[in-house]
Amino acid sequence: MSSSDASITSTAGETVTNAVKSPLWMSLYVLSTTTPAVNENTVSGVPPTNNPRPLRGMSDNAEYWVNDGGDAFTFKFPATIDFQGQFDRTGPYFNLPRTGLDLPALKKMRAQFEIRPLDIHTHDTLPEEAIKCSSSVMDMLNVLHGEAQDARNALLAPTLYPRDNPFWHSYGAGENECFSVVLTTDTLIGNITHAGRASVPRLRWCDIGKGDSMQSPSKARAAAMAGAPPGGAKSSTTTLQEHPPLSDLPDPLGRYASLITQYNLREATVVAPNIRDGDGHLIRPHEYNTKLATGDMVFVECQLKLWTIAPNRRENALPEDRNGSRRYQVMLKSMKVLPDASITAAEFANYWTDAKGKRKATDCAEGSSATKKPLNDEASDGDEEDEDEEEFPLKDGHAMQVTEY
Repeated sequence: MSSSDASITSTAGETVTNAVKSPLWMSLYVLSTTTPAVNENTVSGVPPTNNPRPLRGMSDNAEYWVNDGGDAFTFKFPATIDFQGQFDRTGPYFNLPRTGLDLPALKKMRAQFEIRPLDIHTHDTLPEEAIKCSSSVMDMLNVLHGEAQDARNALLAPTLYPRDNPFWHSYGAGENECFSVVLTTDTLIGNITHAGRASVPRLRWCDIGKGDSMQSPSKARAAAMAGAPPGGAKSSTTTLQEHPPLSDLPDPLGRYASLITQYNLREATVVAPNIRDGDGHLIRPHEYNTKLATGDMVFVECQLKLWTIAPNRRENALPEDRNGSRRYQVMLKSMKVLPDASITAAEFANYWTDAKGKRKATDCAEGSSATKKPLNDEASDGDEEDEDEEEFPLKDGHAMQVTEY
């Protein structure tokens, strides 16, 4: 098959003409039909028992959803970016508090992308598989959230239920209502050291013999506080290009400059999450609002975790905090802007031919097995139908909880 063919037929049975075989269409189709893109069977790989749970090797105390292999459950899906959302935190100060800014807050600084599932009314321009993949994510989040809530509330009286912050948010009413999901990156700032607490400077092999800071504790402390190499020697440290210094971030209010001066953060770097444009180039945090836009379609890779906040026992605690809270969080591991330039018309043709061959082989196998029936055809037909229905049991449904903002 070549890109000049008049039409092709998708797995959903729809006829796809050349008019909709755009680079975006091809990217969405290929990525949405490749593991680990979400489908109706994705949740079956996440055991409902002992999930979520603390995961060894993680740097926090959150609970993670884990797959059958014991690894953090990772999944992918297409979505659209919404920079106009209430929970967007993409610059210039990301999710930093507006007041009380200090070093601990900087260490926790992250970007937050608010995304929406693909519009279900775009069947004419987007592949059915991509729309289904995107909408299945919301169903999956609902199932996992409901299972976790049921397990944790089982032994609690309703009056003692912690405040629930589900994976999703909602906007509007009537025809304008919609769900959104906030994707949170890993921390953005690395190589943070509090020089005020350092007793000696951090030397490197190239610093040996170039100064006298290690001749006395007082000189060592002075060098550490100054953040300079020993003995006034010129610094040999070069910041890696992929991790530019904190001072390179746009700073319209001077907040970063104040922190750099106060805590001597000249060595602090900006660690860019794995967010790339359609050509595979890294998009740095300070470029999010210039190289990305509301409505851009992206393909994201995520993990899930749960934060359990203890009850606030103070007398002046807010009523909603007296029982504690649960915060369900979607963590962004990677993002790719679509269309993906690596999925060319030729690559798509090869992928489509291979997928079509696999479907044909599966159909033939199913057809041949269906012809091998016992002599008692009527009884065997009924038994086989019952077995097929029981092979993939439906999970119990949970009412979609809505968080209004």
